[in-house]
Amino acid sequence: MDRRVLKTRSAIRNAYVSLLMEKKSMKMTVTELAKKANIDRKTFYLHYETTDDVMRDYNKQLIQNLLVLLEKQDFFNQNFNTVSLYSALNRIISDNLEFFRHIARMDYYDSFWEQSKEALTVGICNMYKEKVLVSEDVMKLYSRFVLSGTLEIYREWLKGNLSFSLEELGRFTSEVSFRGFAPALKSGHENHSETEGELQHELQNDNF
Repeated sequence: MDRRVLKTRSAIRNAYVSLLMEKKSMKMTVTELAKKANIDRKTFYLHYETTDDVMRDYNKQLIQNLLVLLEKQDFFNQNFNTVSLYSALNRIISDNLEFFRHIARMDYYDSFWEQSKEALTVGICNMYKEKVLVSEDVMKLYSRFVLSGTLEIYREWLKGNLSFSLEELGRFTSEVSFRGFAPALKSGHENHSETEGELQHELQNDNF
């Protein structure tokens, strides 16, 4: 894509996020957005049809940034290292914390989380396509199961409904994804103790 196009789209996305935070409202006009991005309406419509399209594009950029971080951590050459996954997710969230907090509290942006889940599912399935022993449909099931719970938990945290730090949230979510309910149940305590060292070793080698 032409550099000028990339630069203009980036300016529009940044203007969208800036207006979103300033207005504390989901209502935004093309005129407002174009003015904030220092472009005219005609230029806006060369790149997007609606302001909601800008949000979708911004979401795609965040997902791409997450996938790049995972690739840098060699995530896709490992057996679904949950520590690496939540480390990268925490990085994206902390870098855009106020944005995520804002949209987490607004029902209007429910679609943002659904789009995130679907985009990540596609990304993860594509990356693992040649490395799994199950069908594509089964791999999608695994991915959606993990991502649905993950995004819901993080959204609750962003709303202020959970008292953990972001680092603690990443650790707990990693453990749940890795071992399910077993560590929380009395009957699974012995197995939890036996495998705790494994998770702790991973945590020490991959900072949240």
